[in-house]
Amino acid sequence: MSRDDYSQRQKTRDAEYERQYKAWIKSLPPNERRKLEAQGLAEPDLARHGNGSAKGDAADSPLMREGDDPALMAEAEPEIAATAASDAERIWDVVRRVVAEVISHDNTRLTAECIALASGFSYEGSSMTDIAKRHGITRAAISKRCVELTEMLDLRPSRAMRSLTARKSYRSARIQSTRSNEPTTPPPQS
Repeated sequence: MSRDDYSQRQKTRDAEYERQYKAWIKSLPPNERRKLEAQGLAEPDLARHGNGSAKGDAADSPLMREGDDPALMAEAEPEIAATAASDAERIWDVVRRVVAEVISHDNTRLTAECIALASGFSYEGSSMTDIAKRHGITRAAISKRCVELTEMLDLRPSRAMRSLTARKSYRSARIQSTRSNEPTTPPPQS
C-alpha cells in the first residue's frame, strides 16, 4: 500500500465525515447550534496537516517550548492545582482503604464481590442472594457487609442495595415487631 493510497482513502473518509457532521449540525434546533458554536464545535474537526494533529505539529504548541514545564505551569493557577492535588489524595485514600479491606479479610473473593456490589461495579449482575449462595452464608450477612463498606467508603447504596430510607423503615418495623411479639409478664399476684 503506498502513501498515496492511504492519503486518498483518508481524504475520502474526511470528506464523508465533514458532510455528515455538517448535515447533523444543520438538523439541530437553532439554540443547540448556538451552544455548539460557543464551544467551537459547529465545524467538523479534521486533521489537515498530515501529522495527525488538527492544529499543527505538537512541537509548535506553547506547552512544548523549553522552560514551559507543565508541572511548573500548575503553579500559575494554585487554586486549580490545590484542588487537583486534594482530589487525587482523596482518591488514593479510598483506594488504600479498599485494598486494606480486601487483604485484611480471609475470604478476599467474598470481600471483592461485596465491594463490587456496594460500589455498583458488579458486572456479573450477581444479587446478594447469589453471592451468599456461592459463599455458603446468608443474604443478611452480605447485606450487612455491603452496608459496612458503603459507610466506610462514604458511598451511597448501589442499586442492588436498599436505600438509606428503606433501611431505616425496615429497621423501625423490625424493632416494632419484636416489641409487639415479646411476651408480657402477668402482674404479680398477691
